Amino acid sequence: MKKILTNLTLLLLAQLCYGQEKVDVAEQTIKVGSKEEAVLYYGFTEGDQIVFNFEEMDGKEVKEVEIIELPENSKFKDYEVKSIKDKVIKVNNKGVYKFRFYNSAVMKGRVCRIRIQ
Repeated sequence: MKKILTNLTLLLLAQLCYGQEKVDVAEQTIKVGSKEEAVLYYGFTEGDQIVFNFEEMDGKEVKEVEIIELPENSKFKDYEVKSIKDKVIKVNNKGVYKFRFYNSAVMKGRVCRIRIQ
């Protein structure tokens, strides 16, 4: 009996620590116009993990993708981006995060699929 209680306790602790499921914060398609940037803002609390996915729908590149913890702490930045899969960012302090997408193409906008969990 003691062994069963110990195993159940360990299972419960593991579930509490590691069993949190992902919550969709945003799942959307945006258009970033020619020589323009698109900006999204979302709030997170201490202890959260941001899981970020990005895909340019036509397989073209977006010049810059950046995630900034406001007011000006850049947490992630990448150039010439076609896709990003499951980028995880740990949230150390409660705050607002800015997701910035810049398209430097002169002639055509970019259509991008974004998922933030």
